[in-house]
Amino acid sequence: MLPTIAVAEEYGEALSIQAALDLAYKNNPNLRLAELNVKKSQLLRDDAFEALEYFPTAGLVTNAFDQVFNAYQQTEIGLATAKRAEQSAQDQITKEVIETYSEAVKNYNNLNYLEMNLKHTKNLQRVSSVAHTAGSISSYEFDNIIVGTGQLEESVRAAQLNYESSIAALRSLLGQHPNWAPVLTSEALITDYERGDLSAEILKGSSESAAVWSQKALLDIEKSKENWVLLGVSSEMKDINLKTAEQNYADAQRTSRVLIEQLYYGIDAVEGQIKIAEMAYKKAVKDEEIARLKYDLGIIPKLSLIPGAESLDSPLLATDKAKTDLSNLKLQLAKLKAQYAFLTGAKAFSTTDWSTPVTDELKQ
Repeated sequence: MLPTIAVAEEYGEALSIQAALDLAYKNNPNLRLAELNVKKSQLLRDDAFEALEYFPTAGLVTNAFDQVFNAYQQTEIGLATAKRAEQSAQDQITKEVIETYSEAVKNYNNLNYLEMNLKHTKNLQRVSSVAHTAGSISSYEFDNIIVGTGQLEESVRAAQLNYESSIAALRSLLGQHPNWAPVLTSEALITDYERGDLSAEILKGSSESAAVWSQKALLDIEKSKENWVLLGVSSEMKDINLKTAEQNYADAQRTSRVLIEQLYYGIDAVEGQIKIAEMAYKKAVKDEEIARLKYDLGIIPKLSLIPGAESLDSPLLATDKAKTDLSNLKLQLAKLKAQYAFLTGAKAFSTTDWSTPVTDELKQ
C-alpha cells in the first residue's frame, strides 16, 4: 500500500476530493443556471398549455391552431430536456472536479519528487566539490554535476508553476477567492474500472451522452413540425431543418462512439500500466530495505560519486520515483473514469476510488 499522499508544505485549508465536490455543487454557476432553466422551461410549458386549453374549438383546423399546438409540443420537449440538462450539469461538474483535483495532486507529486531529486543532487554536488578539490574527480565531471543541479532547479521551478496553475484552476472551479491555497488530502486508490462489453457501452453512450441527447431533443422538435402547417415556415424549410437536425444527431452519435472507444482502450492500457507500476514499487521498497541494511552495516555509503555504484540515496530516490509513477497512474485512471462515465451516463465518483482523510471520517 502506498503511504498517505504528501500534501503541500504551506499551511492552508485541508481539502479532500469529497469536500471539493461539495464546494463545486454549492458554488458553481453552471448548476444554478441549469436550475433556473428548468424553472423557465416549466413556465414556458405551462403558458403553452394554457394557450392550447383556451383555443376555440372552431379553430382546430386552422393554421393558427397548428402553430399553438406545435409550440406546446416544443415546450414539452424543452422541459424534459432542461430537467435532463440539470442532472447533466451536475455530472459535468463532478467530472471537472475529478479532472482538476487529480491534475493538482499529480502536479504536486511531480514537484515533490523533483525537490527530493534536487536535494540529492545538491548533496552530491557538495561531496563532489570536496572530491574535485582533492583531485579525485575531474573538472569535467564536476562541471556536469553543476549543470545537472542547475537543470533540476529549473525543473523544480517549472513544476511549482504547474502546481500553482492547477490550484488556480481548482480555485476557480470551486468558486474560491484568489488567495485560497488548499492542502490536498485525498489520494487516488483506483486500480481498475469495471465496464461492460464495448458494443454495449457504445450503445449506452448513444443515448446517455449529453452531446447526443441534446441533439436528439433538437431533432424531436423538428420532427414535431412535420404534421403541421406552420405560419411563415415553408415545407422546404421544414425539410432542410429536419435533415440538418438528423445530420447533427448522427454526427453527435459518431463522435460519442469514437470517444467512448478511445477511452475504453485507454482505460485498459492504464490498468495494465498500474499493475506493472505496483510491481515496480514493491521491488523498489525491497531494494531500499536491503540498502538500509547495508548502510547500517557500513557496507555502502550514503552517497557515491561512482556512477552505478551502490549507495543509500539512490534506492531512496528510486522508491520515491516508483511511488510517484504509481500514484500518477491511479490519478490518470480516475480522470479517465470520470470522462468515460460522463459519456455513458455512469457514476463518475465513488468514495472507494479515493482515500478518506480522518477529518472526513469524523464528520460522517
